[in-house]
Amino acid sequence: MRSLNTKTPAFLLTLSLPLFCSLFACHPTGIPDTQLGNWVARASIGDPPRGSASSFVIGTDAYVGLGFNQSIGGTGRLKDFWKFSVDSGWQQTADFPGAPRSDAAAFSIGSNGYVGTGYDLLTVYNDFYQYDAVANSWTRKADFPGAPRYDAVGFCVHGKGYLGTGFNVNWMNDFYEYDPGQDKWSLTPGTSGNFSKRQGAVAFVYKDQAYIVTGANNFGAVKDFWRFDPTQSPAWYQLANIANTNSETFDDGYTDIVRQSATAFVNGEQAFLTTGMNGTMVLSTWAYDFASDRWSRRTPWAKPPRSGAVSFTVSGRSFVGTGNTGSNGTYDDFDEFVPTQAYDSNDF
Repeated sequence: MRSLNTKTPAFLLTLSLPLFCSLFACHPTGIPDTQLGNWVARASIGDPPRGSASSFVIGTDAYVGLGFNQSIGGTGRLKDFWKFSVDSGWQQTADFPGAPRSDAAAFSIGSNGYVGTGYDLLTVYNDFYQYDAVANSWTRKADFPGAPRYDAVGFCVHGKGYLGTGFNVNWMNDFYEYDPGQDKWSLTPGTSGNFSKRQGAVAFVYKDQAYIVTGANNFGAVKDFWRFDPTQSPAWYQLANIANTNSETFDDGYTDIVRQSATAFVNGEQAFLTTGMNGTMVLSTWAYDFASDRWSRRTPWAKPPRSGAVSFTVSGRSFVGTGNTGSNGTYDDFDEFVPTQAYDSNDF
């Protein structure tokens, strides 16, 4: 990994720092927000390339599997899984035991990973499986009790798993809680009717609270953004919208946060959102600050545009990869995002 690039481009020598910041909106480091965050090429996942895969993290290992690749025949769906660590790179693990599929939801609880729902063009699923990382084996668990669906999200907070939203004939906004000790599901508290139905959203967790944002409903991008904490009443709390809907000025630049089939990850005190589509593919990367409930731009995704990518943070380092080209192609590449480094095109 390269260290912070301290070279000053020649054209900057003619500008004072205050003028430069007025043109680009500077971060406290002096680096413009649009150049803060470096994309560094890393090792690709094993064959085949894939889009709309699923991922979860156990300890210092990330697991990525399932997904779509049109070249394999049949429905083009996969059932293999791969493990990644910073020290060992990619290693293939036990295949998923259910039907091959894409667009499945996943999360981890303790030392186990969980995967369920998804579809394969012919069937939409509600089956649910546990992965034991120590034994490298899968076990079928109680089926997800909601309607079968795909493009849902999953996460874990306070030792319980949660799975919700998604699509199957109609868009959905329901959420169910999974208790791993009892292998039982229950419907979570509601959202006072304000939580938009959606598919292709992202979910991320910070300090045992989950955040749900982006996605599409009725073929249009949704703007509302929610935090979930089952220990609070109400459990769902609405945050500032991700579009210019407020009379204040903070969201005037929120022109391209909305999207679906994006990917998001947490690194330090911020979450990062990148890739996806909103009519066309989206390259912009946005950082979300938990303390202020505000978004700011970061270095755009530096590789070819894509939707249905996956991302994860392990050992304090964040990685983004795989995805769909938008024309039935898929990717196998992975890049590391380094939030504190200036962008350097030589790193990819």
